[in-house]
Amino acid sequence: MKKDDYFLAGSLLKSSGIKGEVILKFNNDRPEEIQKLESIFIDVDNKLVPFFIEKIKSKSTSTAVVKFEDIDAEEKLIEFIGLDFYITYEQVEVLKISTDEPIDVAGYKVKDQNNKLIGEVIEYIDITKNPLLNVKTDSGEILIPAKDELIIEVDDDLQEILINIPEGLLDLD
Repeated sequence: MKKDDYFLAGSLLKSSGIKGEVILKFNNDRPEEIQKLESIFIDVDNKLVPFFIEKIKSKSTSTAVVKFEDIDAEEKLIEFIGLDFYITYEQVEVLKISTDEPIDVAGYKVKDQNNKLIGEVIEYIDITKNPLLNVKTDSGEILIPAKDELIIEVDDDLQEILINIPEGLLDLD
């Protein structure tokens, strides 16, 4: 099995309880169709090892609690915590998972519509239908909506984001 034939879906975050359950952290939002996930492939020593799912339930927008078949104690999971997990591309289609790369604009300079420097992005906060940029300014931190209709341009070469700042937003210090 070559990793290139599989989709990197996330990692095993931590154990949950004492019955051998683990929290899966998805790189993108957890799929709505999570109950259809029958197995995952965990990257163990650079080899993909299949793990079959006995039970799965949603925990948050990016996590799910999973109980694997034949694993009934926390001690059996310890060696897998922090490892990446993969799924097949057929599973990606069934689960309707977005294969877009997570957005990483930390460190980008933010400028307003007049090309005036506002500050530097600390983090991109991916909230469904309301993404935000946490920006460090001279006077502190400010959250700026990162909606497509407000973003004028993203220049990856210069690491700059030109954005139409809503009137009064910068006056909220």
